[in-house]
Amino acid sequence: MEMRLAQAALRAGAVAEFEQRAQSMEFRLKRTLACEPRQSFVWLLAFSLDVMHGRLNEQALNLLAMSYQTSPNEAWIGIRRMMVAIPFVLIMPEHLKEEVLGEFQQLVQDGFAREAALPYSSASTSVRALLQARIERLDPGQQKQFWDVTRQ
Repeated sequence: MEMRLAQAALRAGAVAEFEQRAQSMEFRLKRTLACEPRQSFVWLLAFSLDVMHGRLNEQALNLLAMSYQTSPNEAWIGIRRMMVAIPFVLIMPEHLKEEVLGEFQQLVQDGFAREAALPYSSASTSVRALLQARIERLDPGQQKQFWDVTRQ
């Protein structure tokens, strides 16, 4: 909830409110990870917070990588990760790019075509080409389901 409030403050230009919420979240994220370092969703939130601060560097990408390492096969986290990670796939190291693209493919394969359609539809042309290559690896029925959803 606080992430959404911080995002709203950022969009509204309420810098002081954004900073207050961001500091609060940063403190709680660090405290949580110190006690429970296998919290994949918390690693994802830490990455998202860095992105909101404009810090899209190796350290930020390592936070995203930790989210993949601690929970590679949980769809509820994967759907959220996909939304956050796909826009940055072109600047990722190859191993992390492979994680993002592989998870996208797996989510579509597992029946989450509707959820995968949104980041696909909003992706740049070059990112969309990478995602399309992953869709083309799926069986024809899964491909059809995905393309049908993207046309809606």
